[in-house]
Amino acid sequence: YDKPVKGRKINWMKAGLIESDTNITVSPYYAEELISDDAKGVELDNILRKTGIKGIVNGMDVQEWDPLTDKYTNVKYDATTVTDAKPLLKEALQAEVGLPVDGKVPVIGFIGRLEEQKGSDILAAAISEFIDEDVQIIILGTGKKQMEKQLEQLEILYP
Repeated sequence: YDKPVKGRKINWMKAGLIESDTNITVSPYYAEELISDDAKGVELDNILRKTGIKGIVNGMDVQEWDPLTDKYTNVKYDATTVTDAKPLLKEALQAEVGLPVDGKVPVIGFIGRLEEQKGSDILAAAISEFIDEDVQIIILGTGKKQMEKQLEQLEILYP
């Protein structure tokens, strides 16, 4: 069924997908996921397969986020000095978030939306498995309240 009108109801999303020149989403993987079945495509997977959908990976302004001129860090580096800067940046991060500064301890970092799609549930489940190792974990994100509460409880359990 290709028409956005069904009886007296209009599916505005379907109309937009059909009438648009190009349909774009947040990543190539997500574009594939949307057309993989009706549940993931919210029953619009057939329309998306016909009209097409492209995924574009998030980008950044490489001049604004140039590590040689970044105003948010005292350690400046480029491709030739990144190896020397990395331990200094790690120590600065540890200090910034209140962890003991120790260059030998592995740091596991996660920045993202706290949802299953981004894998934060896997990270949360794994924390208790490796927390007895000498490791530091830094998580930055917001998302599902249940996931936020679970991670806050883990922070209390494993300070």
